[in-house]
Order: sequence, then C-alpha cells, then structure tokens
Amino acid sequence: MAETKKKQKASEPVFIIKPALKRGGLDYLHISLIALVLVLVALAFSLAYFKQGVVLENCQYGIVNGTCSAPKYNSTQALAAAERVLASYAYVNSSLSLLPYYSEVGLANVSFIQSENEWFIQIPYEDPLLNYKTFYVSMLLSGNNLTLVQPFLQTVKPVSYTNNSVVSLGVVNISGRVLCTTKTPIPVYLMVDPYAPGAMQSINNAINLSDSLRNSINMSYKIIFTNYSRSFYSGYGTGTTQDLGRYLLCTSSQKDFAGYVANLSKVFVGRPLDNLTLYQTAEGSGINLTMLSACMDNSTQTLQFQASLAQLYNIVSTPQYVVDCKYSAIPQTVGEAINYTLDSLNQSS
Repeated sequence: MAETKKKQKASEPVFIIKPALKRGGLDYLHISLIALVLVLVALAFSLAYFKQGVVLENCQYGIVNGTCSAPKYNSTQALAAAERVLASYAYVNSSLSLLPYYSEVGLANVSFIQSENEWFIQIPYEDPLLNYKTFYVSMLLSGNNLTLVQPFLQTVKPVSYTNNSVVSLGVVNISGRVLCTTKTPIPVYLMVDPYAPGAMQSINNAINLSDSLRNSINMSYKIIFTNYSRSFYSGYGTGTTQDLGRYLLCTSSQKDFAGYVANLSKVFVGRPLDNLTLYQTAEGSGINLTMLSACMDNSTQTLQFQASLAQLYNIVSTPQYVVDCKYSAIPQTVGEAINYTLDSLNQSS
C-alpha cells in the first residue's frame, strides 16, 4: 500500500516557478499574465476605436465633414426669391414684360447645387407670342443671399428689382399693398392711357367683364397719361389731348357709359378729338350732361389723384388691372387674377 502511494506521488507533475530576476520580484508566470491582460486591453481599445461609424443616409444636399450638409435657405425660400425676380420682368421694356403673367410658378422645379452653393429654379411659362407653347425660364440664385446669379433661355436681367412676386398664372402680388375688402364685390381698377394701343378695346372688354361678374366685382376706370399721351402734347396741346381722358373719366360713373364708349370708338382713330366732338358723342349716347359738367369742373383734381394711385402701384405701362388693391394683371389675364382673389376670399371665410 505504501509502495502504491509512492508511485502515485512520483507520477504527479511538478511546477517549478523561478523568479524573473536574481534578487526576487515578479516571476515569469505573473509576467505572462500581465502581458495577456495588456494584450486584451489593447484589443478592446482597437475594437472600440476602429468600429464602423454611423452611416449617413438621405442627405438631400450632400455630406460635408462627415455630416449632412444643409443650405442656408430652404427650397420654399428659394422659390419665393425666384418669384420676386420673375415679377421684376414686368418692368422690362420688351416682350419679356409678359413673362410674369404667363408663368406657372406652381409647377416650378427647385434644386440645390451643393458644389456651387447655388439654387437652380426652373419655371414653365406659356409664350403668348408663339401660340402659347410651353417653354421654361431658369435662373441660378446665390445660396448665400438668394440674389440672382444668372438667368437662362435668352432672358435678360430686369432693369430694377421690386418685392412683388408672381403667385399664380397671370397674377402678380404687389408688395406693400393690402386687400381692399374681405367680401364681394371686390374692387377692380382698369388703369389706362386712352392713347395706348388697344386702350378702347380694353375699356370695352372691362365693361363686358363688369356686366358678366356684376355680383363679384366692382369695376372702376382710372385714366392716366403716359408717354402715349405726352407724344401728342406738342402737336395738339396738353388740354386738347387730355380732354379725351376727362370725358372718359366723367362718363365712366354713369349707366350709359357702355354706349358712350361704343359711339366714341367709331370716331376715335388714335389721335386727340376736339371738345365739340366729345360733347356731342356724350349727348348722343344718353349721358346726363348736368352730371357730366359738374364732374368736368373737378376733373383736374381727380386725374391728379388717379396719377398718384398709378404711381403708388408703380404702373408704367397700360392698360393694366389692379384687383382688390393687391394683385396686378394685364387684360389677357385679369380673369385669372379675379378668380385667384375670389378663391382666396372663399378659403379665408
């Protein structure tokens, strides 16, 4: 039995742990354990440091310095700035002045060019001079301040800028003006120089429009004298030239105004008429001559007021409409401006 125990004891392994240094200190086993711990710590650190970062997705305007880039302004603000630029073309002395009234801002395409820090806006418009074919006006706006950098498609920069904006097809919102009323009938002004091309036809059309929408609009006629009238001053005199405007002003408030304009159109050929012809035409059209005379006595002051009104709305060419004191339109688009205003009033009521 004792012999067996000796054999078993002799077969057991013996571990000899030597000190790492001759004078004691750490032994090799503890050094190995410390090295293993250091390796594990280094591994944990490397996993934490080199792990996969957050993946950026849906960055609409690109990635800058590892984060989603965002422009200074949003697409709504960029489009609003483009609408103001577009409205400014109304004051360009060319066919481009029609551009604000035939543009479909509701179908505009707006995108941001990250590399250039610019907004690109593309707006379709119908060209009335080319059978209303659809074309596009495009422009680049600065991403810093939304100013116009460059227009495209054979357009030019407007001479001056306003805060007006195109709000719908054929409708320009006049900056700084407020609505005249919150109920129908809404006021509609026809600003017209009687010597401007198409002036008489525009007055006739306004009369017909007033008749067809008598429950929705209240039409009034504002007579102003622009370069068309002034071109006759040297040959006919200021008084004789402006007499046509005075008669139109003073007959427009009477019920037989439509008949007067119809008869006047038969004798008017684009040049000033003498006072006798104007008076006889009014007499033959059923105009109340007493009311006419009273109005003529005060017509100078009234015409001055209407000239100030045209200046307030920055009317530089005629014929032009102002709808509900806030929206401007040309004769071809006044229906759209009236409908836009009526729809807005219905939505707010």
